[in-house]
Amino acid sequence: MAHLMTIPWLAIALVCIAAPVFAQAPLEGRPIRAVQVSGLDNIKESVVLAQIESVPGTPYHRAVADRDIKRLDRLGVFGAIAIAAAPVEDGVRIDVTLNEVPHFIPAVALAVTDENGVSAGPALKMTSIKGHPYDVGVATRFGGETLGQFHAISPQLTNRRLWDSFKLSLSDHFNELDQFEQRSVDLDTRIGSRLSEEWLAGAIFKYYTTRSDVSGITLDADNFDAFASIGAVTEYDNRDSWRQPSRGWFASADALWTGGSGQYATLDLDVRRYDPVGRRQTLVGTALLTVQSGVDGVDLPTYSDYALGGENTVRGHAFNSSRGKNQFIATLEYRYSIVPLRTFRVAGLNFYAGLDIAGFGDVGSAWGNSDGFSDSVIGGYGIGLRLYIPYVNMIRIDLAFGDGAHGGFGINEKAVAQRNRVR
Repeated sequence: MAHLMTIPWLAIALVCIAAPVFAQAPLEGRPIRAVQVSGLDNIKESVVLAQIESVPGTPYHRAVADRDIKRLDRLGVFGAIAIAAAPVEDGVRIDVTLNEVPHFIPAVALAVTDENGVSAGPALKMTSIKGHPYDVGVATRFGGETLGQFHAISPQLTNRRLWDSFKLSLSDHFNELDQFEQRSVDLDTRIGSRLSEEWLAGAIFKYYTTRSDVSGITLDADNFDAFASIGAVTEYDNRDSWRQPSRGWFASADALWTGGSGQYATLDLDVRRYDPVGRRQTLVGTALLTVQSGVDGVDLPTYSDYALGGENTVRGHAFNSSRGKNQFIATLEYRYSIVPLRTFRVAGLNFYAGLDIAGFGDVGSAWGNSDGFSDSVIGGYGIGLRLYIPYVNMIRIDLAFGDGAHGGFGINEKAVAQRNRVR
């Protein structure tokens, strides 16, 4: 009798599980009759509609809607995105529900480096101009480093092939590696074309100057170096999310020729892989290789050497545990999402946040002219927290072990920080 009693409950459970599937299945392939967009504050509806394939006159497919979510996510202006299909008399209606992050807001620019400690200051950021996504910001920082910075970066629009990036930084900090006050101007401009939704290619122009308060540091005898670089870049990116990726590849390669106070060539290879390994679980593997031609201190300045060790390179080791003109860094990290990304409102503005726990292992080497890769290898491992928030993307808090126990605090994903030479 007990077994007979369970049969109705089992049937009810199966119906409850299958109901959403059968409710959605009849909509697959039906013609889309209308698209409704809600939740917009500053971004124009025409911009949203131009990014999606789910448009009137085409058949509805859930896989296409998922790609539409990815396209909208990479614009960087939405804290939450949902696309749902609703049946209508002769087809389906697509409901696109969005939550915008604030498009114009004052903020605090924060940097934490192993070389210069904490720097902070006022910043201003815009995510859109006249209803169109565009990342524009100014930032100042004081403390371990005095910095003024401006950037303007075009979004990844499906209907726009051209892309551009402009970054200008003025920095004054004490160089712990070579023991001098370093004043620098760094200009990085890039422009190119999107070859597909995943591929882009373009040209790079850089201009960089350094002034030293100590003789014998710069390549030029007047304590001032100036360099100009030209080169090319290509990137491949098919990650499933701009904010919290869990699947896909990011790969970048750029080559530069630098002239001026010195002459040398640089090659950067940056590869990142994201794999879901279970519910709320992601395995992240990254590798960065930078090699440079020339003789250190003759063709290229020693103050541009790579110094590994610390939160943004090889955790578990002190800053400058491995140093040279070339570098290789590899990381394997496991993440478990304690709090998946969710949106919330503060003072009428939309924000988002999420929290992961992580376990990781790092290995790396920096080497020069006389020593080889294997002579300078260091490694470490540890645990940490990953907090996702707007404008910053990720805050990292780590406890790592290598040559001892080291606590660390980092801004942005480690693969991004190490590529940007945050030391």
